Amino acid sequence: MTEDDLERTLRGAFDAHAHASVSDQASPPPPRFATMPDVSANSRSRLVRWAAPLTAAAAVVAVVGAAAAISRSTASHDADQNRVLSQSNQSNQSTPSASADPTAVHVKLHNDDNANYGVGMPVIAYFSKRILNGKSLQQATTATVNGKPIEGAWYFETSKAGNGPIEAHFRPAEYWPGHAAVHVSIPVKGLSAGGGLTYDNNLTTDFHTGAANIAKVDNLTHKMVVTTDGKPYGSFPVSLGIRFTPTRPGIKVIMEKSNDITLHASSSPQLHVQYAQRLTYGGEYLSAAEWNVANIKKGVNTSGGGTNLLPADAKKLFNLLQIGDPVEYVNTGGTPMQLASGYGDWNVPWKVWLTGGLVPTH
Repeated sequence: MTEDDLERTLRGAFDAHAHASVSDQASPPPPRFATMPDVSANSRSRLVRWAAPLTAAAAVVAVVGAAAAISRSTASHDADQNRVLSQSNQSNQSTPSASADPTAVHVKLHNDDNANYGVGMPVIAYFSKRILNGKSLQQATTATVNGKPIEGAWYFETSKAGNGPIEAHFRPAEYWPGHAAVHVSIPVKGLSAGGGLTYDNNLTTDFHTGAANIAKVDNLTHKMVVTTDGKPYGSFPVSLGIRFTPTRPGIKVIMEKSNDITLHASSSPQLHVQYAQRLTYGGEYLSAAEWNVANIKKGVNTSGGGTNLLPADAKKLFNLLQIGDPVEYVNTGGTPMQLASGYGDWNVPWKVWLTGGLVPTH
């Protein structure tokens, strides 16, 4: 199959599956934030839970992020944020609950309790109303790493996840340390959220970080270099985005993982994308690209913005990396990675982060 044939197949299949699954009047559901398989359902009682994604739509998005020349403009990266990325079971969808009290603000956390995350994973909170002041939230929130206090701060942005009008991310100045137990306490019930609004609940979350895995991708060398706990792990050839769909520079964080995504299309055999690890809402992935082996080995960029890897390398990295691990891109020509394009938190300088972003915190 030629690249043009693949492009037509993917576009047609995406449109067909998306329209068949979601009506034109439906609001985009929130993206699924994959959970680790060793986390039990009982451990998530305080936190938002996600159902399985819309397999067909996610399959096509995964291939779009990994295959060659799928999109023809960098604007499509952000436009896809508002498309159907996953389908949540309505009975399990946890959006900030509506309250009879018009002044009450309810907060939900995205993170799974007692989960294992990479060192770049932020704590993400969704708010039922657009708060006007985050000072009390910032002052009340405390965090510890292995029982010792650590400074952290909230940064607000308009939410595109479908869980309320605004969301905030909490992180320290640098990546979390590896092999650590993190506890975050948010005792805000009864505190002011500005403009006569008051929080109506308290929250806590506990998670563990794994090894400090850091991946760095350089478009000049066409290599991904990975370290774990500061020690070299390996160097892997990559094919990045073509000039029409360049890969975003900046720090991205793995958002979810899928071992094997199958695309069914009437005009071609089944297409498989293996070892896919999502980096942006718009469709950038780390993934195997068996159709692109020659270009990966030659260091030729032919993807739609994603990071194409040799199948054996993609499998190795899929088994090493976890949700929350940072992947740092340099010397690529795309639009710089932004907070709203995924977990782009680490691209915001700490001094700017301390201002609170959309909502002041000091």
